Amino acid sequence: MKKNSRKPVAKAKHPQASAATGGGRRSATAPASCAAAFGVALGHHQAGRIAEAEAGYRAVLHLDPDHPHANNNLALILRGRGGHAEALACYRRAVKRTPDDPHLHSNFGCLLVDMGQAAEAQAALRRAIELQPDYAEAHFNLGNALRGANDLDGALACYTEALRLKPDMAAALSNMGDLLKGRAELSRAVEYFMAALRAAPQMPEPCNNLGETLKEQGRITEAVTVFQKGLGVHPTHAIMHSNLAFALNYTADVPVEMIYRVHRHWAERHADPLLPAGRAHANDPRPDRKLRIGYVSPDFCAHSVSFFVEPVIREHDRAAFEVICYPCSGRSDAVTERLRAAADRWVPIVGLSDEAAAARIEADGIDILIDLAGHTAENRLLLFARKPAPVQVTWLGYPNTTGMPAIDYRLTDGVADPVGLADQLSAERLVRLPHGFHCYQPPVVALQPRPPVLDSGVVTFGSFNNTSKVTAEVVRVWAEILKRVPNARLLLKSRQMGDDETRARYRNSFITHGIDPDRVELLARIPAADGHLRAYDRLDIALDPFPYNGTTTTCEALWMGVPVVTLAGRSHVARVGASLLTNVGLEELIASDEAEYIAKAVALAGDPAALAGLRAGMRARLEASPLTDHKGFTRSLEAALRAMWRSWAERGG
Repeated sequence: MKKNSRKPVAKAKHPQASAATGGGRRSATAPASCAAAFGVALGHHQAGRIAEAEAGYRAVLHLDPDHPHANNNLALILRGRGGHAEALACYRRAVKRTPDDPHLHSNFGCLLVDMGQAAEAQAALRRAIELQPDYAEAHFNLGNALRGANDLDGALACYTEALRLKPDMAAALSNMGDLLKGRAELSRAVEYFMAALRAAPQMPEPCNNLGETLKEQGRITEAVTVFQKGLGVHPTHAIMHSNLAFALNYTADVPVEMIYRVHRHWAERHADPLLPAGRAHANDPRPDRKLRIGYVSPDFCAHSVSFFVEPVIREHDRAAFEVICYPCSGRSDAVTERLRAAADRWVPIVGLSDEAAAARIEADGIDILIDLAGHTAENRLLLFARKPAPVQVTWLGYPNTTGMPAIDYRLTDGVADPVGLADQLSAERLVRLPHGFHCYQPPVVALQPRPPVLDSGVVTFGSFNNTSKVTAEVVRVWAEILKRVPNARLLLKSRQMGDDETRARYRNSFITHGIDPDRVELLARIPAADGHLRAYDRLDIALDPFPYNGTTTTCEALWMGVPVVTLAGRSHVARVGASLLTNVGLEELIASDEAEYIAKAVALAGDPAALAGLRAGMRARLEASPLTDHKGFTRSLEAALRAMWRSWAERGG
């Protein structure tokens, strides 16, 4: 369900840190052997013998506690394993001894960024640039710091300066591309990623981000090819492998069985080896006691996932369940504050390694741990791989299996995953909720009661899904609908349409199918939430893409009175639309193949009275449906969770 812009992306945000090579100034009491000891430690460091290097630097610091370069290099090692407090002390000693060393200030700034001390980090990096204006790495690091503080214009200026000084600086090229991608300047982003790969062919980040950007442009086959080639070079890159699995969900020509196998291969390579042998949990196995539920998500904010999880967190029966939220992203807004207030406990795991986060969750005594991200951005699947809770579940955020046996269950329903093939395509055991697996919290916005065709005489079809879902097959079918309704128009809106080249490519694709470009309107993202929702007032009929159906967009369209025509496919990703429409009583809008999809859309376009009736009654229909029955859905979910717990308890814990 997640917006594709939130797909997992490996950003090349790694700071350019420098290991000091000089001996530095020694204190008057330091023995002459100090410089030699530092040289030996540095040799170990450069050869990759980290334990020996650390021991050597500590020996130097025993002789000369303020040795700037030993402090710097030890801090680099400590920072690499999360030892931030000791690394901070090292840098403070080093900077005090050698206040005019730009490399020390730059490295110090990188550590401070990691520690969330944004103002001091920026001050340290600006000091490095003041001391050495042509220090490209310091400009790059300051760009990362500013980007982390959401000063995107400042970050852009810093990356630009770093590249002026070092035009082939691959990390800066990659981060510039990623920043442009975030601004929907997708074509420019592709150029920067390709330049980064030319400068550093073995660097994984630009390869990964290039694949992601091609996917956002709707160039799915090219994206899959990039990921596959990248994994040939970087077979242990879990995020790139995740992105390949995710990208395959958009393809119509790859068998669902093969897509399942890619997900299992991801788990076999990256997750399964992390599951401790003979894993036992100390949780109290009494079947009817109060349970502690943990939700893990990077999207506890104004994001699609929160539209569906917020009412559940709010409505949980606190006599039977304690709710702990584990946010794994630093993004925060008004929705975050509502969720924080609704949860019993709020335990951020941002910055914690998967191992440390798993240990924290186990120490919290979580009975059932629920993943809300799957193979999407900033997911923590490798935390779940360590099995910190006795029962683990995935739900909502990803339209396919995680591929992980360490996750016991996946929540779904009988329409999205009919009994049979779906069970064979899931590494988790499927638990089918009786009235759909979605619980939608609709926005507070007025309904426009009349479909626009009644005033204009022209039917407007539309889709506000991300371009990743609008594949060549979808364009072909939508073009056929326009041919059969000669005066109809099509309105497509997505963030990615803000990119000129992407917009031109889609316009040309409709021209190729014989559609006058004046009949197709392509809109970029409308920033204001009410502006986005008001855009539905322009639609008579929403067209669900396939094989990757919409979720939030379908719920929004229905809430705004717009009927949605969907095509039900073979797997979950292609049956979410059918699930939603079934649970609001609109089964007549579900097609079983392309021909029926076209026929239903054309027939509805030719019946203005039916459109008017649907629009007038849509709000009441949704309000009476299981989709917006927050308490009823939560009780159903809780019953499923309780059954999972009892099953674990009956097995002896």
